[in-house]
Amino acid sequence: MKSRALRRSNSWRKAIRKKRISDRYCSPEHPWYDNLHQYADNKIHCSCPLCASKTRGKVARYHGVDANWSLNDLKKIDEMKGQIKENFEE
Repeated sequence: MKSRALRRSNSWRKAIRKKRISDRYCSPEHPWYDNLHQYADNKIHCSCPLCASKTRGKVARYHGVDANWSLNDLKKIDEMKGQIKENFEE
């Protein structure tokens, strides 16, 4: 059984990490939450379709789409196609 002190320490550590992540990727003038406790309990990531897109998600299953590539995957695919094109031109 975990002690209350250990749980409090872990919650504090988790909240500090999430606050640092949100300050890095969002504006520090407008934080996600007002106090540190909310960072420990709530989410800090974005839920928009661009950020939440999965390669093989519900869209691919129900709409017959081959793949719903994320932005990161699309960049990697374009880079690989460019490398292949360069290799064949040489």
